Amino acid sequence: MIWRTLIVILGATVATTPAWAQDVSSASASSLSPEAPSSEPSPLPAAGLSDAELERAVRAAYTGAAAYALAHGNYFARDGVFPPLRDAIAAELAAEGFSTVAVPEQAAADLAAARVCLAAPATELRIAPNLFGDGVTLVAVTDARYFAYVYDPHAADDIKVIAAADCTAR
Repeated sequence: MIWRTLIVILGATVATTPAWAQDVSSASASSLSPEAPSSEPSPLPAAGLSDAELERAVRAAYTGAAAYALAHGNYFARDGVFPPLRDAIAAELAAEGFSTVAVPEQAAADLAAARVCLAAPATELRIAPNLFGDGVTLVAVTDARYFAYVYDPHAADDIKVIAAADCTAR
């Protein structure tokens, strides 16, 4: 019982502690200094997102998708209705500072189709609902890399996280 309480307390502490960016490959020393928090997240550039930023974009997209599903009987895209899910994800991406990440009007067929590289430098969040509409694959892809979450309750109870990797050439 004590361990469970300790884990809950530590989990709450970690969840409320501000996180420093893990990918500092292009950051200068001055950009690492803490700044006053702003009420609006600063938008990120569309091209050249780091692996850590791709992961944050997918996490933001899942936050929007999960909130949408929760409000709609735990379905992401029931009966093939895709636009409301897309809009919910795009709104959450914008709210979390990813307004430059494009979200296509059409759903991707599957993970293989979603991880195909973009033709030019940019970032796109591709959405592939499963056949039943109760699962979803979310892929942030650039012209070189991708990061994905795959949730299909018919295959597993947990979200499968696919770490950043090279995308598939066109």
